[in-house]
Amino acid sequence: MMKIKTLCLLVLGLFLGYTGFAQNGNGRYFVQLQDGQIYYADKLQFKSPIFKSNYFLLDDSLQFNPSVVNIFQSEDGYFARVEAGKSYDSFAKRITDGPRIDRFFTTRTTYDRYGYSPYGYGYGGPNTSRRRIYFFSKDNGPLYLLEYDNLEMALADNASSMALLGRYKKDKLINTGISIVGAGLLAYGAFSSINNTEETLNGGTNINISPMMYAGAGILGAQLVINLFRKDKLTQAVEVYNYQIKQ
Repeated sequence: MMKIKTLCLLVLGLFLGYTGFAQNGNGRYFVQLQDGQIYYADKLQFKSPIFKSNYFLLDDSLQFNPSVVNIFQSEDGYFARVEAGKSYDSFAKRITDGPRIDRFFTTRTTYDRYGYSPYGYGYGGPNTSRRRIYFFSKDNGPLYLLEYDNLEMALADNASSMALLGRYKKDKLINTGISIVGAGLLAYGAFSSINNTEETLNGGTNINISPMMYAGAGILGAQLVINLFRKDKLTQAVEVYNYQIKQ
């Protein structure tokens, strides 16, 4: 009887020791569950079997359903949950580790119902594209979309960041106005060019392109080039906020 008790205590001790090892920071990587528990490991993988549910695999032994994971750190970086789900896209990767504001991004696939083809719109196959979606968190809190309204509340206690947000809003209004003017000139020029189409003696057509089309295209093209080289004021506002906290 004493041997059985001793064996049971030994097994229990080993189990508690293994659990303590998993939860006491002995490992390069970790997963944090929705209830706050943290499990560490030297090897962390995200598995997507064809006929089974996705799961996180720690040290080739411990498994967790992605729906119960809130944060994880792997060899690919630090990731936090942005929405309910069991896929890898349910998490965003951290790209800025600030004193208070962290920035994240995830890549999403968008589908066009109809594609383009040489025969016109709607005859091609469905098109897919990948685009980045950016998020931020403050003081290790939940993730929010990196957009003006959300940042306005999060950065309200920093005058320099708020000034950059004000410039962002002003630039956005100016860009909208320029886009409307450019598109309007382009449309007016196209309409005028069609009306000024002339029949030639040999039965062809001679299209007189209106200068308005060139003007509209020039405005839109110049706006595109300027925006490509203009640093995003939202990102600048976050960077200034973190920099001044460090100081």
